[in-house]
Amino acid sequence: MYVPLRSLQQAVHLVDALADLDDPASFPGLVLPKLARLIRCDVITYNEIGLDGGEVSYADYPCGIRESAASEAFAAHVHEHPIIAHYQMSGTDGPLMISDFLSQQQFHRLGLYAEFYRSLAVEHQMGLALPAPGKQIVGLAFNRSHTDFSESDRAILRALHTPLAAGLDRARARDRARRALAARNAADPSGLTSREAEILRLVAAGRTNTAIARNLDVSPRTIAKHLEHIYRKLGVTSRAAAVSQAVARPG
Repeated sequence: MYVPLRSLQQAVHLVDALADLDDPASFPGLVLPKLARLIRCDVITYNEIGLDGGEVSYADYPCGIRESAASEAFAAHVHEHPIIAHYQMSGTDGPLMISDFLSQQQFHRLGLYAEFYRSLAVEHQMGLALPAPGKQIVGLAFNRSHTDFSESDRAILRALHTPLAAGLDRARARDRARRALAARNAADPSGLTSREAEILRLVAAGRTNTAIARNLDVSPRTIAKHLEHIYRKLGVTSRAAAVSQAVARPG
């Protein structure tokens, strides 16, 4: 299988960008434009689908292609979607195409197509599931009106699946740590200084001293000194213990 050098470079840039992602809400805005350049498609969406009540939320690129009002039609027929049904039943999460399950004629006979995809001129789709909290399906959907996706497209997404999933999981963990640290600092203003709390938040996000120093425009030695003060205040001797203690301590 031939993969153009430009595609490999774009994939590497995407993986690099994921390393700095702190907020899961920023995930769609970061990855959708980059993935759209990697996998040619008319529109790409990030979707969160509640399997209990059928709640659907999404972000699209290019932005605004998919109308929010159409989400009700999608939610009403989501049980017909072959890729979502497969992910739900099998627990697998690799890249799949609608054509893996249905012919074009079978797809057109679905209420899902008649009430939703036809108005969006979607004839072909490839999906990729991502880690999901609770009873949800979270994933990416690549959509085309002409020509189905190729095995090369599938191979690129298969290679990117692990870093995409890890990046989203890491962003969620960093967000939880940031919220817990912010709540503790607000409840205990006599504890860490605002600068120390900021440094500890960056430590919780997995940043090295050098990366934190670059972020705050100071030297790594200054960060090391701040960490000494943080350890002393929290009664710990390591980065991991400092984060754990700060999150666990009641205000």
